[in-house]
Amino acid sequence: MGKIIDFTSKYSNKSTASGYKSAIESFLRCINNLPKKDKTGKKIPHDYETLFDQYLKDKKRDRNADFTVFANCLKVDAVSAQSARQVMTNARYLLNAHGIKLKDVVVQDLKREMKGGAGTVDKVMTAKVIDAALKEMDVRGRALVLTLASSGARLNEVLSLNLSDIDLESDPVKITIRGVNAKNKQNRYSFLSDEAAQCVRVWLKKRDDYLKTAVTRNRGLIGIGKSSEKVTDTDLVFPFSDNAANSMWETALKASGQFSLDPTTGRNQYRIHSFRKFFISQLSMAGQKVLAEHLAGHLGYLDTSYRQVSSEQAGAEYRKVQDVVTIGVPMEYKEIAKEQDKKLRMQGESIEGLRAINDRLQNQMQLMQEKNSTLHDRLQQIEQASEDQKNNLNRMVDLWGQVATIAARRMNDLELKEEVQTLVNNYKANHS
Repeated sequence: MGKIIDFTSKYSNKSTASGYKSAIESFLRCINNLPKKDKTGKKIPHDYETLFDQYLKDKKRDRNADFTVFANCLKVDAVSAQSARQVMTNARYLLNAHGIKLKDVVVQDLKREMKGGAGTVDKVMTAKVIDAALKEMDVRGRALVLTLASSGARLNEVLSLNLSDIDLESDPVKITIRGVNAKNKQNRYSFLSDEAAQCVRVWLKKRDDYLKTAVTRNRGLIGIGKSSEKVTDTDLVFPFSDNAANSMWETALKASGQFSLDPTTGRNQYRIHSFRKFFISQLSMAGQKVLAEHLAGHLGYLDTSYRQVSSEQAGAEYRKVQDVVTIGVPMEYKEIAKEQDKKLRMQGESIEGLRAINDRLQNQMQLMQEKNSTLHDRLQQIEQASEDQKNNLNRMVDLWGQVATIAARRMNDLELKEEVQTLVNNYKANHS
């Protein structure tokens, strides 16, 4: 195993390891005046391990002068100032780890000089571009691209996903991005469109076969120390490097006739990072900018309240707009689906409204029944009281008749007695 591979293999984060590897390779090409690509744009394979060994053994070289040359190479390559400073930092760190010490003052002066430098002008990533490229990719590439486009995750974050980080049972499918692999070192989640989830399911069925055959693919490179043994016992959803991912994407762009190089920097204008921009812009235009920034991990854009939103709530909002990050569906179908979804939501709201009205009517009927029951009880009470009063009055009439009859008997007035009895009988007849 060569020194470069030995150094980078110590890093579990693929993006970090790739950054160091790319930086030292760029440094070695520069000081040896080696081209990166041929006239067709194809990457030229150099024996970087041998070049690095030779550089470490050459004690006559002026290391500080070499680093100055390297900085000028980055300027010529039109690397952006920020990227150039990062590449210089990575190269210096790897050189330092192998006993090559550079003067701090030289490095700082060079970094201050790294101002300007025209960056690559990216072309706008669209669903049409992605769809055309997908038609030239196998299921492994399609699953990766659709995951990137529908989740807003960075390439290294997706390549670091373990099988346990993807919940294929949730709706929509949820992925967990571990802080150790995220740029801001914060755990977060995102979602996959139904289209991406279906493709990932198909890929996972073929993943084991891919790992078995991957062992024999790089034996030649292993023999000359340019690569390391493929790890087959891995839980990674996408068990391949970012270089392999970029290579797949560029190959698909070329096959679909869409590959385009920036005339100044000579770099691909449809970079993989543009999938992230595609995701954020599509959700933003659909009225979900805050959700897009939340899922992309841009915490600075969010207020405190939104950071407390549950994944279930965020998933429900994502599902409403997932059509804007769905690639393999014609736009007119998307519009029809969106209109149907709107109608269904309106119908659902109408049904909920009718249910609410029905509930109110039920409550009103219940109140009316309770009032009727109360009135019925009160009427019975009144009727009972009326009957009692009637009985009491009859008893008083009987008593009055008896008193009058006794009085008439004592007066020996038979006519008065009969008259009293007639009055009593008539009263009872009229009030029975």
